Amino acid sequence: MPDNPTKILARFVANAKYEDLPDQALALGRSSLLDASGTGLAGSASKGAKALNSVLESYASIDGTPVIGTNIRLPAPFAAMANGNSIHSDDFDDTLRADPNAEGYHGSTHPSGPLLSALMALTDKRKVNGKDFQIAYHVGMELMAKINSALGPRSFSAGFHPTAIMSAFGATAAAAKIKGLSEENIATSLGICASHACGLRANFGSMMKPYHPGHGAMSGLLAAEMAEGGITASEDAIGGDIGFLNAYGDSIDIRPLEALGNPWAIIEPSIWIKPYPSGNLTHPAMSNLRAQLEKNDARPEEVVSLAIQTKQSIYDTLIHHHPKTGLQSKFSMEFCLVKILVDGHLGLDDFSDAVVQRDEIQNMLANTIYSPFPDDEGAAKGYENYTTLVTFTLKDGREFTERADYGKGSHMDPMTYEEVADKARACSDYKGWPKDKFDALVDGWKNIDHCDDVRNVTQHLFKG
Repeated sequence: MPDNPTKILARFVANAKYEDLPDQALALGRSSLLDASGTGLAGSASKGAKALNSVLESYASIDGTPVIGTNIRLPAPFAAMANGNSIHSDDFDDTLRADPNAEGYHGSTHPSGPLLSALMALTDKRKVNGKDFQIAYHVGMELMAKINSALGPRSFSAGFHPTAIMSAFGATAAAAKIKGLSEENIATSLGICASHACGLRANFGSMMKPYHPGHGAMSGLLAAEMAEGGITASEDAIGGDIGFLNAYGDSIDIRPLEALGNPWAIIEPSIWIKPYPSGNLTHPAMSNLRAQLEKNDARPEEVVSLAIQTKQSIYDTLIHHHPKTGLQSKFSMEFCLVKILVDGHLGLDDFSDAVVQRDEIQNMLANTIYSPFPDDEGAAKGYENYTTLVTFTLKDGREFTERADYGKGSHMDPMTYEEVADKARACSDYKGWPKDKFDALVDGWKNIDHCDDVRNVTQHLFKG
């Protein structure tokens, strides 16, 4: 009889070795860890992060685990929560593409924030070298990707948030790997996690959205701690008729679980590092908008209206079509394109109530229409998951439509380590972080595979 899904996952986590990781995966991991450090510093200055940190600060203790960008020290699970929340607060952290071969749309995930947060909480009080840190990080990402692919598409369409759910499993795997848990205890920790994983897309555009990966980091850390402490769970809480995959997704596809590490998810379907602090579903059109105008000999001020089309799944994710607040604007395709059109840029300061409510922004939003194209049309024309069609209408009556499939930072146009460092540096400057600390992060993550104690790197994310 074949092994159940929980055992398949546990065996992979237990047996995975640093030497199994291709050079490309290691290089991408180094870039993403630096990227998460930068977005965490910027995110720690956000209103939502400050609010959560102030709530958690009542649990602070002098021997606690540090919180990014602050001098706050919290019990490890709460520190993982706070750090995961900060890294995702601006929706600027990396994105793991959804498997394009999976049946239906499963949604992408944001892996590095919850994984880094859980791992930092565990390594704050123990010496862990860079190679062990890397394999734990990649194992966590691998489970996030493959469980997401194994989960039926009903989960996404029903309103579950993939990052919220998968981050808990990823953090569980990463924590169990760092702890060196046995295969049996790893299976138990995953079973515990199956009752921890949660989060709804209905909370997009509010402070709960960045909280989701923070909650996932905490949940995964606790799942591993609970299994190590003797708390039990079903032998297959992930599979089975009433297990996680059926309960959340209404189906089980075992094939992705049989392909763990072959290929590694960070390579295929690939990681996407964002050039803009918004959901990456908006990025193909944003990255290409100005170039498309230039190609058609048009200037931004000549555009009188926009018509946007994407797949239904993207339309259903970017739910704010008439945004009035900064948080809502992060999940508005219309705002993101209008802001690029009007101003030529979109940065951390631009997702604010004041910017959204500017007259020129609101006037152009009123002349922007967003609709999904029929799925059969997308299949017939070979559209990618992220394909965006933008139709520009100009003052002189000219009209043209351009297609964008991928944007900067994707596997089709990846950022170099130096480009990621530039992005992270802007995040660090936004926070007002000391230059020497940031420079140490850039050098530290670049050489993490040769580091004998990861605290020599992560300490530069904290005050004091």
